[in-house]
Parts: sequence; structure tokens; C-alpha cells
Amino acid sequence: MTYTVIIVDDEMPARLNLIELLSRHSSFDVIGQASDGEDAIQLCTEKLADVVFLDIKLRDMTGFDIASKLINLPKVPKIVFVTAYNKYAIDAFEYSAVDYLLKPVDESRFNKTMQKLKNDLKSSPQETLNQVQNLLERHLSIEHKTQKITLEKDDKLYVLCLKDIIFIETEDRNTKVVSKRGKFMTTISIGEWEERLTRFGFFRPHRSFLINLDEIDEVFLWFNNSLQIKMRGCESKSIPISRNKVKEFKELVGLES
Repeated sequence: MTYTVIIVDDEMPARLNLIELLSRHSSFDVIGQASDGEDAIQLCTEKLADVVFLDIKLRDMTGFDIASKLINLPKVPKIVFVTAYNKYAIDAFEYSAVDYLLKPVDESRFNKTMQKLKNDLKSSPQETLNQVQNLLERHLSIEHKTQKITLEKDDKLYVLCLKDIIFIETEDRNTKVVSKRGKFMTTISIGEWEERLTRFGFFRPHRSFLINLDEIDEVFLWFNNSLQIKMRGCESKSIPISRNKVKEFKELVGLES
């Protein structure tokens, strides 16, 4: 039986190296290549390959971002991640059934991956889906704990962990980041903050606020059955939940309707 393969890497030499290594395994046939995330998602959607060799760091998105799209395909491919050494990326694969290769790819290690692939390709589609979902959840958990941002205050730079941000609110045309290490003014819009932080457990309950769901202290009823939130360490501040956000908020925090 022949298995189809797609290679995703933004470096041509890396793609050629994988093609050369794969040419020595007659059971695998390369049917496509992509050099960026957008093309990769389109190619994988059209071809529905059995296996995708996926670089973790591309110019426009990460391999994990792409994998989160591939799990929605009618046929979820087996994924082998390829990466230059990155501690946090590698940590995500500990205890994971999803395999990875380090650049430059060693032929001996590659051959072990191919043998593992042959065995894994016999597993059920649901098992493949579960493996990738579990890896993505672990990666997100690690990234959440380690992700940092740098903010400026009083001519000094402060490095903050995302988990230390309590909430962000608009103030005039700027935004104020309220954290366990103090308050910081930024020129980043609330929309940009939302786009960046939603995947790390942040939620925008109102057009003027973005909150860290892990830092909610209290949810209480307000006028006309509306809801408001108090955050840990900021009990004097009440954050409203817009009516069109109530249902989503309740689902996120497990509140009964």
C-alpha cells in the first residue's frame, strides 16, 4: 500500500532534504509541497493526504496553528512535526503519540519515524484525531504558562507572563493593562489584544474590556438581569458583560443558563 505525503516548510533545502529521505521509502509518495501556512491549509484540504510533514515555525503561522485547522478535515492526516530545537516546542511532545523530527533531520532518526508511521497509519481515524487534539491542548497549556510580553512604564521595560494579566480596558484611544505587577498604558488597540490573547484564555465581555478568565473573582446580577464581573485583586472595579456576550460567557465558565 502507498501512503500520500505533503511537506510543509518555508525553507526549500529542508523540503528537498525530506523529499530525498522519503524517496528511499517506496510506501510513501509525496503529492505536494507548501512554503507557508495559508497554502498548506489549502493544499491539505484539497489533497487529504495520509501524512503531513509540518514545520513548526513558518513565516505566517506556526505548525500548531495549521494542525488546529487540519483536525477539522474529513480525513485527519498523521502529522510529523519538524523543527529546529526549541525547548517549549519539544516539551509539548513529551508523552505524546505525535512524532517530531529535529533539524537538520538525521537519516537514522528519520527511518525510526517512518517505521512508527507505518504502524500508526493502521490506527483508526478517531485515534489519529485524538492524538493531534491532545498534542494541541498540551502545547497550548505550555505556551500559556511560558508566553511573555514586554511593556514599558516610567522609561523601564517590564517582562510580564500572560497569566499575570488580570484584564485590559480601553482608555481614550489607548489601552490599560492591569496586571499583578501593576498597570501599563499601551497604544495597542483592544481588538489587537483580543486577537492575540483569546487563545490563551482571555475573553472580551464588552467592547471596552478583555479579561483573563482564570482571574475572575465574582459574577453577579445587575440591573435588568444583566451580569457584571469582579476580578481578583480589583474588587472595586465592575466589568459589564454585553447582552450579546452573555451566552458565550456562560458556556466558557460553566454557568447554567
